[in-house]
Amino acid sequence: MGWRLRLLIFGYPLAELVVVWLMALWLGWGWTLLLLVLGIPLGLGIMRNAGSAAFREAQLALTEGRPMRPGPAVSLLGGLLVAIPGFLTDLIGLGLVIPFTRTVAIALGGGWLAARAASIRVPGMRTPGDVIPGTVIHPEERPPGDLPELGN
Repeated sequence: MGWRLRLLIFGYPLAELVVVWLMALWLGWGWTLLLLVLGIPLGLGIMRNAGSAAFREAQLALTEGRPMRPGPAVSLLGGLLVAIPGFLTDLIGLGLVIPFTRTVAIALGGGWLAARAASIRVPGMRTPGDVIPGTVIHPEERPPGDLPELGN
């Protein structure tokens, strides 16, 4: 396990706990817990709106054969981070939702995100250029006398 993964697994939850403790000292435990709980429906609402926009953008990009714009997907990720309890994830998530900071985040990490998103394949969803082997027989293309025999 690399040091970055170890830092993410152990350091980030510890940082969230420290921030929650500091917020509780500043606001009190009641307000801190209320803010943590209110972030969940707020994040789910952001995800609902951004998710439908991201789905529409993905469908449009597939039909036009162009890469997907990262804006709706970044907003969806921001909503997910707001829905996860914790003040650091809320701060990062809101940064991905607010238009100005979302533009900065896309400029900084848009290439990385586009490279990852281009390699994601959804089972059952065809993309332009997919070849499905087989023979397709359309009923309107069948000669009139070429009907299947019924067993007597």
